[in-house]
Amino acid sequence: MRASPQLPPLEVYMLGLVDFSEVQQLQSRLVYELGEQGGAVLILCEHPPTISVGRSGSRAHIAPDDETLQAFGIKVYWVNRGGGCVLHLPGQLAAYFALPLDTFGLTLQGYLDRLHATIIMILAEFDLSGAVRADLPGVFSGSARIATVGVAVSRSIAYHGLTLNVGPYLELFDVMDEPGIGNVPLRYTSMEARRQRQTAMSKVREALIRNLEQVFGLERHHVFTHHPLIRRKVLADAYAPSPG
Repeated sequence: MRASPQLPPLEVYMLGLVDFSEVQQLQSRLVYELGEQGGAVLILCEHPPTISVGRSGSRAHIAPDDETLQAFGIKVYWVNRGGGCVLHLPGQLAAYFALPLDTFGLTLQGYLDRLHATIIMILAEFDLSGAVRADLPGVFSGSARIATVGVAVSRSIAYHGLTLNVGPYLELFDVMDEPGIGNVPLRYTSMEARRQRQTAMSKVREALIRNLEQVFGLERHHVFTHHPLIRRKVLADAYAPSPG
């Protein structure tokens, strides 16, 4: 399926390490604008330590109490997307992808399937295998989750999107207590952990844009490195991976 050449180009916002709440405000604005003008929007960023809780999530899936989370500097936000709890960290690529389903002839399941396919294609470019499981959400590399997908729909526009663990500080995922297989808690991994070497975030971003365009039939894009609703970039913190 190819998008109509009359559609506006994919607008890509590369924002670096930014506050979670500010990106949610930006996403809401861009989704509203999509309802007026069409096209598609992609926000690529990283977040400081933050937990977002989707409609299938529960406070029971977060192990520490509120005081411990505060000591870790982890904020918790309840959001309207599908999916469960997601820990966001520097070194994890967050991709908020908004697209009008009707314009592209997609059902919600079709949109989700294409996001999963995009992640698996990215992993394959870095010599990693990825798979979707019937019993657990997300994309897995081996027996550990390497990516999440969670979306919402407003006025037939799908938004939110995915996270992909490129090289975050994996030990902090111990704050998560989601059920895995049997009585074993869900395990997490990253591209760097699986490859046993550094993985450049810039190359993963480029692969994501290129594969999204291929999977969704988008033929051109414009890149922006700022937006007025993002008031300030967040400085790297103790959980940030080494530069690369």
